[in-house]
Amino acid sequence: MDFVKIRGKDIQDCFMQMKMKYGPEAHVYEQRVVTEGGLFGSKLFAKKYVEIEVGVPEQQNSKDRVEKKLQDLKNLLRQKSEEEPKRKSLNDIQPILAKEKEKKFFSEDSLTEEVSNENSSYPLDEEIPKTKELGISFKDEIIKPISKPTQDSIFLRRLKERFIKEGLSADYTEEILSKADKHLSYIDKAKSSVVNEKVAHIFEERISTDPDLFSGVGRGQRKVIFLIGPTGSGKTTTIAKLAAKYFLHMGRMVSLYTTDNYRIAAIEQLKRYADTMEIPFQAVKDIRKFKENLDRDGSELILIDTAGYNHKNSDFYSKMEMYTEAFSENDQVENILVFSATASASNLKSVFEAYEKIGYKRLILTKLDEAECISSIIELADTHNKTFTYLSIGQEVPFDIIPASKKVLSELVVYPEKIKDIKGEAFTFSNNTP
Repeated sequence: MDFVKIRGKDIQDCFMQMKMKYGPEAHVYEQRVVTEGGLFGSKLFAKKYVEIEVGVPEQQNSKDRVEKKLQDLKNLLRQKSEEEPKRKSLNDIQPILAKEKEKKFFSEDSLTEEVSNENSSYPLDEEIPKTKELGISFKDEIIKPISKPTQDSIFLRRLKERFIKEGLSADYTEEILSKADKHLSYIDKAKSSVVNEKVAHIFEERISTDPDLFSGVGRGQRKVIFLIGPTGSGKTTTIAKLAAKYFLHMGRMVSLYTTDNYRIAAIEQLKRYADTMEIPFQAVKDIRKFKENLDRDGSELILIDTAGYNHKNSDFYSKMEMYTEAFSENDQVENILVFSATASASNLKSVFEAYEKIGYKRLILTKLDEAECISSIIELADTHNKTFTYLSIGQEVPFDIIPASKKVLSELVVYPEKIKDIKGEAFTFSNNTP
């Protein structure tokens, strides 16, 4: 490996010189900005240049070979320019060809001889077909690597390795990064910030968000939301945060219910939240009484905490159907899956697929502040056609919850170190609050 220096007005000029002189095998090892000139040895009026140090394989570093190719091209262009007035045009040659073809006696050799006789100053070794072949060879060896580089970006390779290590499938990773590769120029691929920004933008296009719990609710309808999810996913804390957000912050009439009759501590915890906010609360133990309370409930939004059943337990699904049937046609009922960002990719996949039986469209991601990465979660949501609605980022009620954002989620995939910097919302009390 030999090392050479190339200087140009900017980095793109340097890259162009590198590819023209040394071909696609050359690599940049270092780049710097240098100054020349200057008034009385100072930097005043000095010119700035970009200088790169290039590593070139020995077989590609033959200056004689490169200079000969360039000189041949110059000679060819000069000779073509000088001989242009003497050369017959295509219109002049066509009648000759047509005449000879009608007589059926000419051959390729005779045609070459005919053209040579018509213009003796036109060398046979530089007839039009061979000139064209030389042009193709020059384009393939010098120009093509610039317009369509074959080398992968080291930053794309690093992202690929990290994504797969974080649990992203190889096929999904390849799909995302291949799309990024197609939309990045050769210069862009050498800049980590540009590569990361493009990959984040592609993830942003794949992510779906809808943080409005009343999305799709018609006039006169009441919104009913069952928060479903495995044990320990954070449903009880999340339902309290949502109640505070919509009641205290947005001035909506909210009621809390729970079907979790197994964890007494969870019932007491949710009741304390409801008493503090002075909103209705009921622990559902009897379906008949549940229906009676629903008929008297004048709330706009009903949030229901469900027990953290094992999602493999079939009894859970039958009870969910029973609770759902207690509502009328004026109620828009929706199930939202609550799951922890700290769960493993394999566990999350089984949860996503198991709860499909009762149906859900939207997701609430909890314990985001405790997670190291969310790349596998984004893939699951994308491949299962799910929409993020809220992100829970701590235990403090009501502040540690934020609306799901495409931009935030996509940036957290590419920059997982930013997870620790996410902060909750600063709520203000609504004037409509009683």
